[in-house]
Amino acid sequence: MTDPQLPAVIRKPSRQRARIRSVRIHAGQGDILMAIHGLQALRELGVPFLAPDACVYTRTDTASLIQILLPDLEIRSLPDSKHAPHPRYVIVERTSVSTALRNWLYPDYYVNFPERRLVRSFGYPEPGLGHRALMWLTDLQYGTPANRDRETPCYYAIKMWAPLAGRWGLSDTDIVRGLYRAHRVLRERLLDHGRRLAAARPDTTIPEVAVFPAGRGFQFIPPAFLGRMLAAAGLSDDRYTCYFGPKDPTIEVYRRAGLRCEVCADTDSALLAVSQARVTVTSDSFGSHLAQLAAREHLALMSHDLPPHTIHPAAPSRIVFEPQDCCPCYYTIRDTATHCRAGRSECGVFAHERYFQSAVSLLIACRAVASGR
Repeated sequence: MTDPQLPAVIRKPSRQRARIRSVRIHAGQGDILMAIHGLQALRELGVPFLAPDACVYTRTDTASLIQILLPDLEIRSLPDSKHAPHPRYVIVERTSVSTALRNWLYPDYYVNFPERRLVRSFGYPEPGLGHRALMWLTDLQYGTPANRDRETPCYYAIKMWAPLAGRWGLSDTDIVRGLYRAHRVLRERLLDHGRRLAAARPDTTIPEVAVFPAGRGFQFIPPAFLGRMLAAAGLSDDRYTCYFGPKDPTIEVYRRAGLRCEVCADTDSALLAVSQARVTVTSDSFGSHLAQLAAREHLALMSHDLPPHTIHPAAPSRIVFEPQDCCPCYYTIRDTATHCRAGRSECGVFAHERYFQSAVSLLIACRAVASGR
């Protein structure tokens, strides 16, 4: 007997329903987590889009985390994907002649999920005629509306998997329904792992508030803003810790500002802090995506991007956001640039007093809720 809660997933004829044998995710760590949400959403909807021998290829530093989230699939590092079998579903960071041709001539999918949004982002260089032609060919193949001015902001996982979902007769609305189901499943798997980590590391001291302030772009929380916010919320030095990756040189800037800082040696260390702290505060970076799944109380200090793009629709996160004329901005890496596209050394949103007051009040509210549990 069919479960009445499950949809009839195949609603219309499809031109192509070959099962995917390789999923390759070429993206940042946060984007990878969103991609996994979308993959699991289609599975929750009952779409048999993966072949029995399917393999997911991801960044080496993220593979262990993805294996926790998808324990029944084979997870390997991207360097191993050179001769991955077809059909492939490839999430790429740029559209090229090769990706456009593969979308038309092979049973593969090459999806540049953020490009249509980036074209309408502040500071994005106007594509040349040749690149616009490649984008048009890709849009034509996937049935995407030609008018990019009508691009609706939505969670990136929807855009990542919309081409495949469409082949199986599903709409973007169906994906959102699946995302809610996927969030419950993935959250429980990650929390189970967090509990095992806590049991295995009983001597690890976890603060009341875990802060992940850094990002490779200009979405980082400035040290002066962070110190002022923590003080206004009544947090003494022994009640919070700022966490950084093992190769993040910006930790010294925060230490010089008098903030308590530690290095997370690996993803497990970050997950332990997120899952065991009463409150997790993040910028819109990888730590935010981890906290949307595993944090008890999550406060997201958004800056360079719109919340609908990167906050999971099912995440119980509290969001601080003040829209600027330059938001969303074209992502600029701080490793190679000292200023963002608007010419600032840090995102201008942190200079807004209203933003600061919202951050303080929501942090106080998160602590109150967590203390009452």
